[in-house]
Amino acid sequence: AQGTISFEVDAGDTVLKGQVLATIDSPELTNQLKQEQSAYQRLQLELDRQKIQSSKQALINQKAVDLAKVALIAADREKRRADKAYASQSISQIDFEKAQDDLQNSRLVSKHSVKDAELNLESLEFEVKTKRLFVERQELLVSELSRQVDELILLSPVNGLVGNLSVEQKNQVAKNQSILSVVDLSEFEIEVDIPESYAD
Repeated sequence: AQGTISFEVDAGDTVLKGQVLATIDSPELTNQLKQEQSAYQRLQLELDRQKIQSSKQALINQKAVDLAKVALIAADREKRRADKAYASQSISQIDFEKAQDDLQNSRLVSKHSVKDAELNLESLEFEVKTKRLFVERQELLVSELSRQVDELILLSPVNGLVGNLSVEQKNQVAKNQSILSVVDLSEFEIEVDIPESYAD
């Protein structure tokens, strides 16, 4: 990345594989990483908040279902009382029909409460899943930027010698610019012609 180079070695120095050769200070990339980490934390908090909201809403939905079931049981009991009372001519036709209507109404309310609770649960699960996908996407972005920041520390790929330094100490470097070379001496072969009289 673009930034200011700081060399840890000089041309001609012997280096080991994995040794730090130079570091690049890139405020732009470092700042971008911090911003994306902050966005990741914000999205993680939103996901946690959505999970809490979903749990609370699921509890409210369950409460509505339970109350509707209780109302249905009570209406069913009132209907049985009305049946007995009507059979013994203790209540009027209107009161008897009202008990029937109340039972039917309670059945509908209970049925719709269960359906509403199921649909709300699906909706809440979808919201949580959506937030989780945003968090995962942001996590990948932070991971990629972290990798780029880690690569601002240049390590020797082999045991060898530092060749030419392409830029001066503390100079600005551009993205993908050549900075230095490391020579792996174990990869070199030398052919020498020697007269037979000197071969021994």
